[in-house]
Formats: sequence, C-alpha cells, structure tokens
Amino acid sequence: MEFLIKPHDGIGPVKLGMNREQVRELLAGFFSLSDEASDFYFDSCLQIEFENDLVNFIGVSQNENYQLMFGDIDVFDIDGSTLFKVISANESESHSFNESEYIFPDQIVTLWEMDEQYDYIGNHKRKVWAQLGIGTKSYLKVVSGL
Repeated sequence: MEFLIKPHDGIGPVKLGMNREQVRELLAGFFSLSDEASDFYFDSCLQIEFENDLVNFIGVSQNENYQLMFGDIDVFDIDGSTLFKVISANESESHSFNESEYIFPDQIVTLWEMDEQYDYIGNHKRKVWAQLGIGTKSYLKVVSGL
C-alpha cells in the first residue's frame, strides 16, 4: 500500500480534519492502541492526534505494510539530508538543516530524529528520518509555542 503525503490535506487515506470515528472505521484492521489524544495503527507506526475529536496531526514511521511517498520519493529510502532539501524547496523561506527534529511552517511538515538505526531498507548505512508528519494550523501554533 502506498501513502502519499499531501501537506494541508492528509497522508494516504487519512485526512486532516477527519473525525476520530471515520479514521477508526477506515483503519479498523490495523488498529494498535489508543489514548485520550491519539490513536495508533500499523504496530504504532502510524500516529494520529486529535483536537476536539478531529485529526490535527498525522505522524508516520516506517512499516512493512506501506510505502510513504513525498511526491515520487520514498521518504524511508532516501538519505535524510536529501529529503530535508526536497521538502525545504517547497517553502517560501530558507531553512537550516537540523537532524534532531524540524518543522517546515509553510507546509506544516515535521521531521523527527535522523539516524542510521532507522535505515531498514539500506541496511543501516544511511541516516534516515524516524518519522515524517503533517499537521494543521492549530497544531503548528501549539508546537511553535513550546
């Protein structure tokens, strides 16, 4: 299964602004666990956070059940610094590389923890991102205030 990242819209079939019940029906066969603010699917590799029961953040880590694409790039099969440049090219301002965590404010795309341990496809030789996510404007306000 292929999940395409569309900033301000969604990742794969999960859309920002969907209600929690819609997401649960859509991904019922892949449910892992839940807490008050989040649901997790695909062995907790797909994290969905809710605000007022509506999706406001989708975070995805690598899992054998899907391929995560940003345009025509598999985000878990590319060096993390290259992915950073690709995403950065879609922003209105320039960005300084950070391999710990990063948020691109125009697209509200997040990157978290770049390291060789997450390079499952390339036999742990490249530094790749552990998670890529997208959020809503309200999510951006919350994380920008931290």
